[in-house]
Amino acid sequence: MKSNKRPKYIDHDTIVELSYELRDGGPFGPLLEVMSENWPLKFYFGSGMMLPAFEAHLHGLREGDHFSFALTPSEAYGHIRADLIREINLSELPDSEFFPNRVFEKGDFVSFSFDSSASHATGVVTEVLPNSIVVDFNHSLAGKDLHFSGKVLFIRNPTPDEAVQKRYIEPNGIRSNSRLSDGPDLYLFD
Repeated sequence: MKSNKRPKYIDHDTIVELSYELRDGGPFGPLLEVMSENWPLKFYFGSGMMLPAFEAHLHGLREGDHFSFALTPSEAYGHIRADLIREINLSELPDSEFFPNRVFEKGDFVSFSFDSSASHATGVVTEVLPNSIVVDFNHSLAGKDLHFSGKVLFIRNPTPDEAVQKRYIEPNGIRSNSRLSDGPDLYLFD
């Protein structure tokens, strides 16, 4: 029999809404990201889309609970790997509609395929040399101790579509500042 009750705490296969601040190195470190109550993070808990250590710290929390925790690089996006920083000769670059003159600046984001596979690696140009560029393909948060502090705003069961797709789906189909708690009663199913 289907339950009409909303979940009381964050658990696998729940939809979660959070506000938080993400800081580098600790609770007073440089601010990296803010997800406010007006523009919260909404996600399907347990779908494998979030960092496992991030979810582990949230598991069991209830609506209104505050949280504060840190993730080491090993728990988050890894340590900076030297093999992911590559010097790329400009003469070896394929023609690109984005950089037809092969003119790059420090901070440009670029995407390359290094083998015959269809997958691409995206990186940031860290240095421009006369005949090459140096590109860092590490995740932008690699090597950082990440500190999260925030509040659980809302928890609910997934809609049937969300349960099948294992992801949060906005009620209006687009990312908006809509609240999970707004709108029709969506809690008549598991």
